[in-house]
Amino acid sequence: MIQRVSETRPGLPLGGPRRAAGRGGGFRLAEGGEAHAAAADGAVPVLAAGLLAIQEGGERDGECDRRAARRGEAMLEELAGFQADLLRGRADPERLRRLAGLSEGETPSDSRLAEALEAISLRAKVELARLEVRGRGV
Repeated sequence: MIQRVSETRPGLPLGGPRRAAGRGGGFRLAEGGEAHAAAADGAVPVLAAGLLAIQEGGERDGECDRRAARRGEAMLEELAGFQADLLRGRADPERLRRLAGLSEGETPSDSRLAEALEAISLRAKVELARLEVRGRGV
């Protein structure tokens, strides 16, 4: 039976140094802080532009991953339908062709999602090859 994953969540943060709550020592300007503050102000536009570029790239990656996830869901539905057809004693090669067509698409940036899509695609290709071999009587 094929199970569908409907929600993914990011993993838990890795352990690392933690600051104890309630300890003093927040941000302070040292003596002569005006010179340091002026230098820091010059870095703000560069930092902001870099953050915007990263966010835009992340949004593009996120949209690509969402499209790939939708494509993966459609692939799983076709594969589940094919499995049900086999259990009924009939196989629809057109369903597998649709499935093979769905396997063609852009590669998501999420490596786990890309791996899952590749595995589903491979399964579809194997099943299509089996049908073709059976059709030739081999």
